[in-house]
Amino acid sequence: MLFRLLVISCFLIGCSLTNNPDSGIYSKLSNIEIEANNTYISDLIKKRVQNNLIIFNNNEFSETKFKLILNIDEDIEGSLLSNSIRKIEISTNFKIINNKSSQVVYEGSFARNSLVAPIDSLFSRDQSERNARKRLGVSIANDIVVRLIEWSQSS
Repeated sequence: MLFRLLVISCFLIGCSLTNNPDSGIYSKLSNIEIEANNTYISDLIKKRVQNNLIIFNNNEFSETKFKLILNIDEDIEGSLLSNSIRKIEISTNFKIINNKSSQVVYEGSFARNSLVAPIDSLFSRDQSERNARKRLGVSIANDIVVRLIEWSQSS
């Protein structure tokens, strides 16, 4: 019983020590302006990234130092009228630009895809594709946030 209490207390102490973000490293993340295409998925990704970066917001800084430019492309393979498996692929190209020097400080690209099973109803097929696109958008937004955090720690 004492050993369990010791393990739990060590775990809680360890978690509380590693959850304190260094304000110097993460101050870059609070000063990012996001620019994206005007599509449903691009807006979804932009809002999710902004909501995830709010925790790094520091009230001391009001001007944006960096701009994140997102280029989101969707590709759906297969015919809407045929009853076959359809592949949805969303590719993402992004770059971070320093506003003062207009220089690209970080860039990358990746793609995510999903398969949609054959469904007889056109309405159900449309809903299934919409849900798959939304899941891909959430996955891409999370991946972008992770890459931004890695960038802020490395530079």
